[in-house]
Amino acid sequence: MRSLLSKVQASGIITEPFPHIVVKDALDEDLCAKLMAEYPSIDTLKQSRDNLLSTTYSNVRFHYLAEDAFNDEQISSTWKEFIRLHTSTLFLQQFIALFKEHIFQFYPNFEQDYGSFDSLTSGVRKIDTFETSDVLLDALICVNTPVTNSPTSVRAAHIDFADKLFAGLFYLRDTKDDSTGGDLELYKFKNGKPQGFRSNALPDYAIELCKTIKYERNVLVLFLNSINAVHGVTVRSITDYPRYFVNLVGEVNKPLFDNSKYQEANHIKYWRKIKSFISTAR
Repeated sequence: MRSLLSKVQASGIITEPFPHIVVKDALDEDLCAKLMAEYPSIDTLKQSRDNLLSTTYSNVRFHYLAEDAFNDEQISSTWKEFIRLHTSTLFLQQFIALFKEHIFQFYPNFEQDYGSFDSLTSGVRKIDTFETSDVLLDALICVNTPVTNSPTSVRAAHIDFADKLFAGLFYLRDTKDDSTGGDLELYKFKNGKPQGFRSNALPDYAIELCKTIKYERNVLVLFLNSINAVHGVTVRSITDYPRYFVNLVGEVNKPLFDNSKYQEANHIKYWRKIKSFISTAR
């Protein structure tokens, strides 16, 4: 089995609005079809203790960690092999080989803080720890449930947690799915600098849309995480079809960046102080 990065070269990395790749026909057709045919049911994925409780089942996310998949006899051998490959040292090395230049650009002290690129060790989240591994990987089997109430977005514009080195989405759209939406959007900050954060979410006034990547079968999107890696999912139409994808994750043992000083609340508080000072001065 070849990994999702086997066909990619460093020259294929797109730098705007932040370093990422888009790979169509990422897997051989036979393997892609087999993974789709053996995709775990929503009821299976709901069993993971890692899922958040929800009061609605319309357009919500359920996922299975690599740990869940390895311990579940219902998960096919093909899926287990796929997950094992994408949580392996080989996959980490492929990612590093592709994105090394961009990691240096965003994080000049990466090797001092996290380990030499040549000797980075990997483990599996929830199974291994940072005591023995430099980067913990996961390949989560995911589903966004059918949209039954009204068209919604499962996740608006945001950045991922700062301990993620990279994140990837491998789409396995059902060939009969005729719904609209569920596409990935990539953004940049309107003034070129981080602003307006509400925790990890971003309001419309702070960002502008740069690119939309369609939710399509056998397509991989993977990006280097940073404070600039703002992304979101477009509104999905009402549909009986789930949105199927694999979420690839690489985590390090401490945050890569800090967005606390760019929080909207801090700016509101700051401007209130300025206004109060001006009023008093008058």
